Amino acid sequence: MVYSWLMSGLMVAGQAVQPSGSPARFAPLTIPEVPPAGTIYSVRQDVPPNTTSPFKEKREAEEMAEEKGDKLFLMKVLEGTAFQASGLSARGYTEANYNISNQTGQTVRKNNLPQAMNYMGNQFMMEQTSITVEKLLDFESKDFHWGFNLTALAGTDYRFTVSNNLAAGQTTANGGLPNTYGIDPMTQGYINAWLPGLGQGTEVKLGKFWTTIFNESIDPTLNRTVSRAATFMTNPFTNTGVLATTKLNDRWTMNNGAVMGADVFFGPAAQFNYLGGIKYETEGATDSIAFNTMIGPAAYNQNLAVLTSYDVFEILYSHNFNEDWNYTLDVMYSFANNFQGTVTNRDGSIYVLNNEWANWYGFVNYLTYNINDKMSTTTRVEFFDDCKGIRTGFAGLYSTFTQALTYKVKDGFWIRSELRYDYAQSRAYQGQHGLFTLPIDFIIRY
Repeated sequence: MVYSWLMSGLMVAGQAVQPSGSPARFAPLTIPEVPPAGTIYSVRQDVPPNTTSPFKEKREAEEMAEEKGDKLFLMKVLEGTAFQASGLSARGYTEANYNISNQTGQTVRKNNLPQAMNYMGNQFMMEQTSITVEKLLDFESKDFHWGFNLTALAGTDYRFTVSNNLAAGQTTANGGLPNTYGIDPMTQGYINAWLPGLGQGTEVKLGKFWTTIFNESIDPTLNRTVSRAATFMTNPFTNTGVLATTKLNDRWTMNNGAVMGADVFFGPAAQFNYLGGIKYETEGATDSIAFNTMIGPAAYNQNLAVLTSYDVFEILYSHNFNEDWNYTLDVMYSFANNFQGTVTNRDGSIYVLNNEWANWYGFVNYLTYNINDKMSTTTRVEFFDDCKGIRTGFAGLYSTFTQALTYKVKDGFWIRSELRYDYAQSRAYQGQHGLFTLPIDFIIRY
C-alpha cells in the first residue's frame, strides 16, 4: 500500500510516455550540443565490495542494525503495524550535492559531461530520492521461502538509470535532450526465492535487478566516493531476467542467469544475454577474486539506435590488509559490433562509424582507509579507454584521480566530499582536456 501510494505520486509528478529509443546515456552517436552521457561510478564503504558471501553481507548488516537498535525513520514509523508484522521492510534515502567545477561561462557551466551522475557544474542538484519496499530472505533458513524488492528513484540521476522500454521518454523530452529532473519508476523490481537444498543455498531472482558486474552501485550509500568511475558509467547498471546465485561452499559462489541485455526492460530492444560469474574468497575474507561476464549478440541496434547488448568481461580483486585498510582492483573489457554514428576522434577530428566493431576497457584502483567508525577516506585511480568514442562521444584515454572523504555524522546522516581531476586524451570536457571537480554532498537515510 505504501509503495502503491508512492508510485502513484511519482507517476503524477511527470513521467513521460517512453518511445522505443534508448536512455540518454546510450543516446544515438551523433553528437548534440551536449555529448551523450556514458559513464558511471561507485564503491562500498565499511565492508569492501564483494569480499563476503552475497547472502551473509546483507543479513549481517540487518542483524547488526537490529542489535544496536538503529532502526531508521521509516521502520520506526511502521513498527507494530501490519506492514511490519507481515515481514516487510521499507527504507529510503535522499542525496543532494553542490559540484564545484572549473567549467565557467553560461554555455558550459551546467555540465561536466562525459563525467556523469553528479554532472552539473557549479550548481545544486537533488541527485536521488529513493524508496525501497522489500521482503527479505533468510539465508540461514533450511526452508523454502520467497521475498521481493520494489525500488523507485527520482532526481537528476534518473537520466542515467532508466532502462530502455521503461520511462525512457524523459531522456529526450527536452528538445531531444533529457529533462533535468525525472523519475526511474522501477530501479529494481523483482521477486526472489530461497532454495536451501541447492548447493549450500541458492537465491533465485526474477524481474529487474542491479547487475552483478562491477563493484560500484546506483545507490550512493554503497559507494566510497561521491562520483562514479567512467568504467562503471559505460557498462551495465541493471539487468532484467532471471538470476540464480548459488553458494557452492564456504569459498566459492556462482551466478548464472538469462537476461534481456544491459539496462533494457522487456520490449523491442531486448535480446537474450547470458549473465554469470564465479567468486572465490579466502578464509576470513582477507582476499577475494571474481570473474563476471555478460555475453550475447553484442551488436548496436541500428533500427532502434540503442546499445543494449554488448559483451562484458570483468575481473574483480579485493584485499583487506587489516580491519582499516582495503585495496580493490576492478578490470573491465567490453565490445560490440555494427556501430553507426558520428564521434570525435583522439586528434579532435570528426569520425563517422559505419557498421564498425568497437571496444572500451578500464582499470580502476581503490585504496580505502577507515579512520574511525565515522570517517573513511578513499583514493581512486582510474584509466579508461573509449577506443572509438562510442560510449562517451570522444575517443581516447581518460585518466582520473579522486580523493574522497566520508563522514557519517550519524547512521541517518552522511556528509561526503572529494577532489577529482580528469584528463582526457581528446578534448572531451567542453573543448578542454582537463576537468577539476569538488562535489560536496549529503545523504539522509530513512
